[in-house]
Amino acid sequence: MLISFNWLKQYIDLPNSLTPEELALKLTMSTVEVEKIVKQGKDLDNIVVGLVKKVVKHPDADKLKVCIVNDGAQDWQVVCGGSNVKEGMKVAFGRIGAKVRWHGEGELVELAKAKIRGVESFGMICASTEIGLGDRFPLKDEKEILDLSFVVPAEAGIQKSNAMDSRLHGNDKIVGSPHLIGGQALSAVLGLDDIIFEIDNKSLSNRPDLWGHYGMAREVGALFNKKLVNYKIKDCKIGTGRDLSVRVEDKKLCPRYMAVAIEGIKVAPSPDWLQKKLLAVGLRPINNIVDITNYVMLDLGQPMHAFDKSKIKNQKSKITIVVRRAEGGERFVSLDGKEFELTPENLVISSNDKAIALAGVMGGRESGVEDETTAVIYESANFNAANVRRTSVKLGLRTDSSARFEKSLDPNNCELALRKALELTLELCPGAKIASKIIDVKDFHLQQGPIELPLEFLSKKIGLEIEKKQAVKILSDLDFEVKEKKDVLLVKIPTWRATKDISIAEDLVEEVARIYGYGNIPTSLPKFPIVPPPKNELRSLERRIKEILALEFSFSEVYNYSFVSPQLLERLGIDPADLIELDNPVAKDRPFLRRSLWPGLLENAEVNLHRFDAVRMFEIGRVFNSEVAGLRVSGNSDELLPGQPLYLGLVFAGKGVLTPFYELSAALTGVLDRLGCVVVLKPAIHELGKVIHRGRQAQILVNGEGVGAITEISPSFSERLGINERVVVAEVDLEKLLLVLKNSLRYQPLPVYPEVIRDIAFVVDKKVEHARIIFELKKVDRLIASVEIFDVYEGKNLPAGKKSLAYHITYRSDSKTLESAEVDAAHVRVGEVLKKKFGAETRTTIVKSVV
Repeated sequence: MLISFNWLKQYIDLPNSLTPEELALKLTMSTVEVEKIVKQGKDLDNIVVGLVKKVVKHPDADKLKVCIVNDGAQDWQVVCGGSNVKEGMKVAFGRIGAKVRWHGEGELVELAKAKIRGVESFGMICASTEIGLGDRFPLKDEKEILDLSFVVPAEAGIQKSNAMDSRLHGNDKIVGSPHLIGGQALSAVLGLDDIIFEIDNKSLSNRPDLWGHYGMAREVGALFNKKLVNYKIKDCKIGTGRDLSVRVEDKKLCPRYMAVAIEGIKVAPSPDWLQKKLLAVGLRPINNIVDITNYVMLDLGQPMHAFDKSKIKNQKSKITIVVRRAEGGERFVSLDGKEFELTPENLVISSNDKAIALAGVMGGRESGVEDETTAVIYESANFNAANVRRTSVKLGLRTDSSARFEKSLDPNNCELALRKALELTLELCPGAKIASKIIDVKDFHLQQGPIELPLEFLSKKIGLEIEKKQAVKILSDLDFEVKEKKDVLLVKIPTWRATKDISIAEDLVEEVARIYGYGNIPTSLPKFPIVPPPKNELRSLERRIKEILALEFSFSEVYNYSFVSPQLLERLGIDPADLIELDNPVAKDRPFLRRSLWPGLLENAEVNLHRFDAVRMFEIGRVFNSEVAGLRVSGNSDELLPGQPLYLGLVFAGKGVLTPFYELSAALTGVLDRLGCVVVLKPAIHELGKVIHRGRQAQILVNGEGVGAITEISPSFSERLGINERVVVAEVDLEKLLLVLKNSLRYQPLPVYPEVIRDIAFVVDKKVEHARIIFELKKVDRLIASVEIFDVYEGKNLPAGKKSLAYHITYRSDSKTLESAEVDAAHVRVGEVLKKKFGAETRTTIVKSVV
């Protein structure tokens, strides 16, 4: 919204020392956000009134002329293409250094000396669009220059800015205004001395009273402790005609509707003072009647509308205005010529059973004011904010009127606006008269309080003790009625603040605080002990696992929905009865809550194996199990939610990889080893039955406690999913793992002495378990720090029923550097134990490295 500084000064006596920047800052810090300050005429520097003394044809261009222009100081030669340039014409002359927009488009360009088709040009004779005055002086021809010959300077009297009629385009000799003097600054001649504030509309959303200059002036007066000028309206003689009536069918959507007929008007251009005000705030003048309604809206914040009386009367010359809901499919053509199909949600103003306006949004084309109009019906009404908003948004029709009605305007403002419009009409149309009574249909009640505001409550909320006298003055300056009752203020809300703006004591606290000045309230940090929040150990464990899997084992994290489709369950042979079914699922095709992470991971593997040779993925997420009790539904309820443990799921598959079970188990044990766990994979029968490969499944034991399972998927089930490679999945209950870690984590310093790593490979029966081998080898000698499998082989060159295993064995002492003889002796005992316990046949023993 645009606000004129000069317009504000009509209603508030501000000190001359107050700068626009200071006012903008004050408003921004207390009331609304001023986004920009625009000084009128700032782009008219070096543009002056020039007198065209001579015009001759350009020697090398048919459409150009060479002119001699006097700028009050000297004559200048200017090449001009204006179609209407003549000797004796007074023009807008841009001196060298002035800034213009070529043909009214693009960015500002600074004028410099130029040579045009061989002729030197010193400046420019400007068109209105080239110097930002296109709205004020509209062009009739795109090559037309601005003719100032009939313009009277602002200080000399009324400016006839609409005098660009046939006299300026014919062949009449131009006499020129005697008031204009060559060299006068154009900004001074046109009275462009205003300052315009651009207000952010969002900051006005809760302040319907600030959508007009008078309301904004009231606010400024309170901020600067200045008295607001009373809004005076001359008494008008009201008519007695009875040919106008109003019926409101839905008073909830239209709490007040006022109308009056006025005859004997003459539609004409508005006087300069009115045009100047409208142009200053971005509205294009149309004619005196329409301009009056726009002026009242900008002045008081109350939208109005004018109907051509002759277009809405019936055959008996009577007018009945009906405010009703639109009929389904009813057609309406707006003032801008667009046609809309309406619904019963839209409120319309109708006459003779035909919609003549969309309530609060825009009038209709068929009832609009035209040059031939001699009588009008003025409408000043109040409409339901939500209904106007819905209509405006649904039809894509945003107007200045709808923007204001959406904010919940004060119904009491209707009468003030209507009487102001009548006063202006009688002033601008001397032959006009009010031809009817003022019709006023109203049904509204505003909650004006009083609201109790304890001074102690005020001080606590602000954080500062404000004297009663000062609080009362602030509220009174904002036109609140205040009564004192000991240490409590009884505050009555003015009507223009009682429409959803002020309703509780906290609202009054805000009013006092912002006028007092937020910058005047001392700031201090709150005093309380700063205690770090309790550590979320489960989340820390989750993040640590993610880091290890991603950075050390090259796994990719995935996120899957918690919802499962019946089709996937059927393909995997999972009974839906074991899962929780949602009554109102987000996705209709996935009505079940997952009980495990591996179905989603298998889907991920199937998709990615078409693009990659190997897939390593993990997911950490919650699963849902109705057999396990979870949290309470609410604090007062004994009903429990299903259990929702946090699981880690992993999947691995690779093209040509024959032992994916060992690949995934190595990664999983590596992660758990980084966490300080002692991991054992114990053969077990998994609950998934036929889905798994019976020979490749194990329970994951950490420090002797079961926390999960790892299994290879049966090839037949893999094929159902479109996976042709061997695929392994694993799941770990992180909440169980955390409990185990809490009881087992111990500090272990980094080794001081170097390690010796030896490799050993041997052949054993296929039935021999890896976990048993690890358990026995770690007991062989106290120098053995760790045992790690790195190869498994089954196939050619091995006897039937046998497999070849290879292990890294790390030797280390906590008290000294080991000698080769000590390591050799321990390694010999390793081979002896393997042979004795498992019947192993040792193949090779290699010194891997010494660290």
